[in-house]
Amino acid sequence: MPLSPLVLLLLGLFIFLPAVAADAAPKDKTNIICFWVDGSKIKAVTLLRFDSGNGKVGVLSVPLYTNVEVDGQLSTIETLWNKGGKKPLINRLETLMRIKIHGELTFDQPVLEKASALIGTFHLKGRALTMAQAFEETRMELRRDDEAVLRAMAANIISPGDLHNIPRLLWLFTTQVESNISPDLMVGIYKVVCHRGPAIVTKRSLQGRDYYHGGSRYRYVDPDTWKNIMSEISA
Repeated sequence: MPLSPLVLLLLGLFIFLPAVAADAAPKDKTNIICFWVDGSKIKAVTLLRFDSGNGKVGVLSVPLYTNVEVDGQLSTIETLWNKGGKKPLINRLETLMRIKIHGELTFDQPVLEKASALIGTFHLKGRALTMAQAFEETRMELRRDDEAVLRAMAANIISPGDLHNIPRLLWLFTTQVESNISPDLMVGIYKVVCHRGPAIVTKRSLQGRDYYHGGSRYRYVDPDTWKNIMSEISA
């Protein structure tokens, strides 16, 4: 079962991301990378694309064991993070995907727990879930309905009964999330989701062929998949 790590816990927060992440971002497409960490340990990596041309929000989770070979040497998302942190990982993904990443966000574990407590429970197929619970189940490969959970969570946040949580979530985001994104741009996607509904949000996990080498798990991703995936998730 493919791992789709970060998506679920982003959902309570991602709708506050900007329609334009930085001055250098193109007018129609904005790419943002999101890191979820527990101290120095990386827990998940997700890419988000907002296409202002069609109003779509695409979320792509990148398994930590994805092979991102560097200089002919076997490497993974997690390995690059452990060796050099954000910069080498961003550079490698930009090269593989042939894109520019315009902004970055880093969420630490305490932020997840606080946001989850603020959002409270949401319901999916008759079952009550919290953001923290859904994330851990996905991270442990116990669920495969990330997109349905994402949309249910977004619908819960923008519902009239939960609008009072928006200022507190925005405060949490702007004060406790490490980011190079200007706070005054954080309501763009939120407005789009409110106007058009959570169905504009799509989610995918980066697909490939899983294999084992030296006792470690890897995912080989075809070059064409790397090149096209970001356009596909927001089409």
